[in-house]
Amino acid sequence: MQVLISALKSNKIVTMLGLTLALAYVVPEFVENSHGRLNASLGIDRSLFPENVPVPAQKPGNLPAIKQPQQFDMSALKQALSKVDFKLARIRSGEPVPRFFVEQIPVDIVDVSDIEVRKRTFLKVVLPLVLSINEKIEARRNRLTALFSAKASGNTISPADQNWLENIARNYREDTLNPEALLKKVDAVPVSLALAQAVEESGWGTSRFAREGNALFGQRVWSSGKGIVPEDRDKGETHEVKAFKTLGDSIKAYIHNLNVHPAYAAFREERARRNTEPDMISYGHKLTETLLTYSERGQEYVDTLQSLIEANRLDEFENAVLAPERLADSSF
Repeated sequence: MQVLISALKSNKIVTMLGLTLALAYVVPEFVENSHGRLNASLGIDRSLFPENVPVPAQKPGNLPAIKQPQQFDMSALKQALSKVDFKLARIRSGEPVPRFFVEQIPVDIVDVSDIEVRKRTFLKVVLPLVLSINEKIEARRNRLTALFSAKASGNTISPADQNWLENIARNYREDTLNPEALLKKVDAVPVSLALAQAVEESGWGTSRFAREGNALFGQRVWSSGKGIVPEDRDKGETHEVKAFKTLGDSIKAYIHNLNVHPAYAAFREERARRNTEPDMISYGHKLTETLLTYSERGQEYVDTLQSLIEANRLDEFENAVLAPERLADSSF
């Protein structure tokens, strides 16, 4: 803001001309965007950026760059990342992933011309979130296993545990009397698979749905006003792409969809089978074969996911884990 004030004092005419040009491109995008309540944070109590920040369209090359105040962009992300030790090369070699979490994609990631920079940015944003959500699911699975083991041994579990168990079963659409079926659903999703699908569905975070609605996986809704209307939607169609408050919410919904929807029963069966195998190499790569129904493209979609995993070595993140809490740079 001080920079903007100084500019106004030093050259009012040029600055106002620049602001007018910028608004000519930003305002239409803001009016169209019904999901502009986006913010980012490094934790629950450390909000970095305010809500109600308009998301800009990709700017023409000859437009003066005028930064919106406190906008979460590549510059803001870079500044936040400078406070943590986040090196993808070392993570590929087995080092833990920093507990670094943001709630949205940088709004100007679409303007990054260097493809490798864009890819690294996307992975640094999405990888910790996938691991965090998987971590919570694994904790839930461990508690389920302990409760089922206690009941099988003839022990009586507490009313609180019984209530928790019933809520979990209801959420995953299973019966508490069928532990095996429930445990097949309460399980983590392979990291390489989640990353590959996020990349494919969001274009490395550059899609309008990702930038405006934190939607990384193209999940659809059929209730008007619950998402973002695709620009290429056929006449007569009513679906929208579901929008989310945060990227984490999008990832949670995606994982829950794979864990619950009847269309992905084969995915869950193959995952359960492979969980018993000691060698987990290419775990996500193999499970892509069970997702023929995820996209109308069928086998072509599966082939694309496998190519993304191979070309970007996403399988090297398969066994990645988050840094212990005591070593965390930020908390989710």
